[in-house]
Amino acid sequence: MAFNPPMIIYGERNNDLQKKAIELLTEYVLDYYIEYPACYPYGATVNTEEFYTLYIGTKQNNGYIAKNSTAVLEKPEEYYIKADKNGAIIEGYDDMGVLYGIVDYYNRYLTEQDFIIGNTLARGNDVMGDFELQSAPAIKNRGLWTWGHVIYDYKGYIENMLRLKMNTLIMWNEFVPLNAKEIYEYAHTCGVKLIWGYSWLYNFNKPMDLSAIYDKVDGIIEEFERDYKEIAGDGIYFQTFTEYTTENANGVDIAETATQFVNTVADRLYQKYPNLEIQFGLHATSCKNKLEILKKVNPKIQIVWEDCGAFPFAYSPMAVSNFDETYDFAKSVATLRGDKENFGVVLKGCTCLDWPNFKHHNGPFNIGVSSKRVKEDRIERKSRAWKWAQTYWVSNGKYAQKMIQMLAEETKGNMWMTDLVEDGMFESMMYVPVALLGELMWDPSIDFDYLFKLVTLRKNIDFI
Repeated sequence: MAFNPPMIIYGERNNDLQKKAIELLTEYVLDYYIEYPACYPYGATVNTEEFYTLYIGTKQNNGYIAKNSTAVLEKPEEYYIKADKNGAIIEGYDDMGVLYGIVDYYNRYLTEQDFIIGNTLARGNDVMGDFELQSAPAIKNRGLWTWGHVIYDYKGYIENMLRLKMNTLIMWNEFVPLNAKEIYEYAHTCGVKLIWGYSWLYNFNKPMDLSAIYDKVDGIIEEFERDYKEIAGDGIYFQTFTEYTTENANGVDIAETATQFVNTVADRLYQKYPNLEIQFGLHATSCKNKLEILKKVNPKIQIVWEDCGAFPFAYSPMAVSNFDETYDFAKSVATLRGDKENFGVVLKGCTCLDWPNFKHHNGPFNIGVSSKRVKEDRIERKSRAWKWAQTYWVSNGKYAQKMIQMLAEETKGNMWMTDLVEDGMFESMMYVPVALLGELMWDPSIDFDYLFKLVTLRKNIDFI
């Protein structure tokens, strides 16, 4: 890296996101200099001439950026980076834009500079190269879906999401975590929205009695008010009885019954909590031929589609044989209820719960609090699964890219996209498939071969 010692000139340090931005940039710079950068607010009396100076913030809070940046930022989370041998400007449209600009100052710039400096045939005198990039997310809500009980370090899980520019986490639990409020609060320090997932009469092993189903509505409302209303959160996600491979169960039309039931419960909730974010996790396996019925789902409710067919909806990244059919189906549901469709998906192809060894829990507990030994043991146990997923993401990742790009275009980016990444120790290791996903959700138009190089060059990505 450049020989001059580093210095950070920041705009503000008044909230959690601004503090996180300075912390993250300090970490990235320290990794290269082995020296902490001095940190000053804009306006402090300090001589920057002998320093590699990084100016971070917005035009509103950092006067140097206001005077020296020609970028016009117009979208939330958008950023602008301009770097050379003397330092860098990292500008955000907002605080999240500053954070993501810092992430990509490392992801898109420092990683390649490190490669160049390490090559004896490259630039002399370790001079930093010139770089300029302006970027904004193609998809508004990007993130992961997971069961909570297989997170062994919730701070690490959430921080790794930030390092991949992800802003949405759906966490499913049988019982509300004892430390749910702490998890929610930490998520927000990293700019991550947290949606709590749980069941609305998920399984029916006996013939469906419609009157019995509606008798459960009061209990569902009470569960929300007892368990979720006060612990904070950015919404609720539920699944009900759609995870079948047939359109009928016990003589009942699943799509029709689910639509009526979901609307009934949601209407009750909206009467008391009109601004509540409600997400309906719907399995396409039982409803894909009943789209006319599903159009009747309350348009305020977000339908989050799952199990739509081939990879990237399939558990296996090998499963691409019926990709074209899956692509056409996904395109048809992206605007099912019109141009303003409240649309979401859960993609797959990474790691999932170890269902043969799954055990139901006896009650609430602290999530994400474990020893170093436990985490190391689970990393070793999960390495084979990640090796397999990585191999087929390398060969089939372009299928995921094509799907993500189409969905971004159909929805104009106004959607929720998550991927199932659970029981894989993502909190300790950032694996190639998840890194590729993060980048594709941000910019699905990027050249895939170039993206693969960018991802695998990073020191913080685990290529196994």
